[in-house]
Amino acid sequence: MGFVVSKPQAGPTWLPVVGGEVLFAPIDRTLVRRARRKALEQLGRDVHGPSAEGETDDFVIQMEDLGDALSCAMILEGAQDWKGAMEEVDGTFVPLTFSREALADMLADPVYFDALDAAYVMPYVRREREKNVSAASPNGSGAAAIGAKGTASTAATPKPKAAAKRARTASTSLKRSKPKVSGTS
Repeated sequence: MGFVVSKPQAGPTWLPVVGGEVLFAPIDRTLVRRARRKALEQLGRDVHGPSAEGETDDFVIQMEDLGDALSCAMILEGAQDWKGAMEEVDGTFVPLTFSREALADMLADPVYFDALDAAYVMPYVRREREKNVSAASPNGSGAAAIGAKGTASTAATPKPKAAAKRARTASTSLKRSKPKVSGTS
């Protein structure tokens, strides 16, 4: 069994988003934990217990809501600045100063939310999934084990089998016996 260790990013990175750029902090364990707590709080849930209303909602909807809330919280936690964001003031577009409130307003728009999620959160999720898939499993079915030396990359072609011999049954005997006359031995 194995696991993959990756080096953390050196520092914040500018990522292109909808004609501008956003400066994001590297996603680390601390950022994810803070974001998870804020997402659960936003949904009115406790980390260890059910929501205040009870757990009667549909599970799929709960997971989608939690995923969106977690992405939103990760973006709010990770974004540090932006370039190219504009706002309309008296019919003219002026640069929009970065603030958590302005970012939250931007995240309320589904187009901007999806763009920020695709630029920042989804690459992290894909990397984490690849790490989990690439680790060899104890039975050798992990991606790392499958690509290992000595492992077949394609299935073997079966050899043609020889025809089976006919089995003897009650109706097929080797010799025909003479019928016995009754009363004789």
